[in-house]
Amino acid sequence: MSGDWSNPVTVAEMYGDWDYDAAVAALDRSLSPRPSVAIFDVVAALGVGPGDVVLDIGGREGEHALLMAERFGCRAISVDPVPANNDRGRVLVAAHEFGRLVELRPGSIEQIPADDASVRLVFARDMLGHIEDLELALSECRRVLAPGGHMVVFEVFATPMLHPDEERRLCADTATVPERLSVANFEATVAATGFSVERLDVLGSEHVEASQEAGTAPNYLLQVSRLRRDRERLLDELGETTYRVMYGNALWSIYRLIGKLESRIYVLCGGERNAARRA
Repeated sequence: MSGDWSNPVTVAEMYGDWDYDAAVAALDRSLSPRPSVAIFDVVAALGVGPGDVVLDIGGREGEHALLMAERFGCRAISVDPVPANNDRGRVLVAAHEFGRLVELRPGSIEQIPADDASVRLVFARDMLGHIEDLELALSECRRVLAPGGHMVVFEVFATPMLHPDEERRLCADTATVPERLSVANFEATVAATGFSVERLDVLGSEHVEASQEAGTAPNYLLQVSRLRRDRERLLDELGETTYRVMYGNALWSIYRLIGKLESRIYVLCGGERNAARRA
């Protein structure tokens, strides 16, 4: 950000007549960042309610499906390809008050275990980055959408501030397909699969900022510092995979905070093709 100015700050200016304490106080003021659960306000705006079926693709343990079932009274199908996620999800769903509205199905976005035109909403939160064939994935999402249905996508994308070397390392440590960090690539694939963008909300760093203010997320800078300084011992203690994932996840959040990555919410519409195909 400081690179936006062509003239360097002088030593006299840096240590000159300005109020450091006032500057710190200004930065201590919250900007009221939206927390991660605010994505469900986007779902609410689409009118999802009792009688509707939503599909949480890449739903992990079904937590988001449960949140939507509780808030909207809808039926929710959570699809995830990782057996351990489904095992944990069955325990979570069984213990939840609204678990009766949630169904867990093993499967993947490339071959969704759902009928054509069977869901009102496809919800994809922070998972498309792992997908090799995005065109196939989005085509499958269109297939299961009912006429007039929507897809809500939350994803993180690179900004021009992210250096190619940083991107390479980050993708390697977080199982991210490099092309998925490209806004242009994503939006071109959206168009190629017959979806259109109904709404775009660029969140930037808000979700991470909110979690830092609330104290619900780790101190990512401190994590990175410890991972770097105590590398060999932590590698022995945690193993290479865990070490790399923890490092990559911490950098992922730091890069969002400093603008190398940005969060976006897309609302896509595309259920009309299903109606045309059956007509």
